[in-house]
Amino acid sequence: MDSPAPTIQPPSGATSLNEHDLDEKRTIADDGDVVEKGEQQVAPVTVVDPPPDGGLRAWLLVIGSACAGFCTFGFANAFGVFQAYYTETIPGASQFKIAWIGSLQYALIFLPGLLAGHLADQGHYRSMSLTASAVLITSIFLVAECKTLWQLVLCQGFAIGGSSGFLFMPTLAIIPQWFDKHRPLAYGVFAVGSSFGGSIVPVVVRKLFPSVGFKWTIRTVGFIIAFALVLLNLTVKPRIFKRSGGKFPLGEFLRNKVLYSLGTTLMWFGIYVPLAFFDVYAQSIGVPAEKSYLVVVTANAASLIGRLSGGVLANPLGPLNVLMCTCVIAAILTVAWPHTTSFTTLEVVATLYGIVSGMFVSLLPSPSGAMVPRHQAGAVLGFVCTAMSIGALVGNPIAGQIVENSGFKAAGGYAGAMVFFSVGICLSY
Repeated sequence: MDSPAPTIQPPSGATSLNEHDLDEKRTIADDGDVVEKGEQQVAPVTVVDPPPDGGLRAWLLVIGSACAGFCTFGFANAFGVFQAYYTETIPGASQFKIAWIGSLQYALIFLPGLLAGHLADQGHYRSMSLTASAVLITSIFLVAECKTLWQLVLCQGFAIGGSSGFLFMPTLAIIPQWFDKHRPLAYGVFAVGSSFGGSIVPVVVRKLFPSVGFKWTIRTVGFIIAFALVLLNLTVKPRIFKRSGGKFPLGEFLRNKVLYSLGTTLMWFGIYVPLAFFDVYAQSIGVPAEKSYLVVVTANAASLIGRLSGGVLANPLGPLNVLMCTCVIAAILTVAWPHTTSFTTLEVVATLYGIVSGMFVSLLPSPSGAMVPRHQAGAVLGFVCTAMSIGALVGNPIAGQIVENSGFKAAGGYAGAMVFFSVGICLSY
């Protein structure tokens, strides 16, 4: 009869993972030794646990991680202003073609998620963060030199989007290492960064375009983002320092949560269509270009309310419950925005849409991250993000083609239907 397995003591100053994050086959090893439990070998994890769930260091990390949202989604959320500007300045560029730039940028924030999240679980966060920061800021300054559509596709679509993916997803995966009960609120504060970015960048761009021109406008945005990247890299550090080897933790997740993953993927076919076309639609109903961009600013500013309130409501009500209710309201507003006929009514819809879209963004990581142990959150969150990249890539170009052929109301109907359909799939899992 086999002798009982020895008790494994954690490293000095650390404790073992809590019961919420361990099953009967998972063991923590000291000094990098692989421990056998039954017939399964488990790779070593060096971790300080349980998470502090608050405190100055943890909240400074959240504020720093919000800079990742500012530099990635904040810049991407401002694409509605670029969509309107490129339509006016690039000869022969249709709404459909220009929409591909923003969609590539969005999709590539998500697409590397599976690889980036797994690398973050393996202890490579710092190298990814520094490298992605350098590529991102270089790409933004290169956008200032772009003169044709294909150059913008390469720099603003591929380069900015890809580097953002290796910055956003690993930072997202660090938060579960520092928070447990307050994790939804931490994600809400994290998501505030993209709200600030989506509010500040359009104002900077629209105000500076007439006075300093395209090149120095983009360079100014680049300097702002460079400052945020410095804060990010100074404050965000992982608590799980090493995880070498080990099984990729997606098998059980895919078997049990495949419908949820499919639903969140389809969500992106429609939920961000209004934000991409607010500016263009406002001009189509007679709002001057000097004023139309304020609809995008309003939506992004209002999302700040949603990002914080979503985290607050998720603790007592459950993040998935709040998320699904939010998506239903978002679907209604996604259908409603092209039925407005004045700047005032469009601003009202944009405000409401901004609140619910902000709640959507802040709540989206919590259900997925809670479905696996904390030290495997990066890979699973990364998988969900990679799946969502499909919807983020093709959703807005499809809507742009519908606008070209059938008008804004048809595009709103398509987007709202996709959000309603995805909610049904998520709830069926």
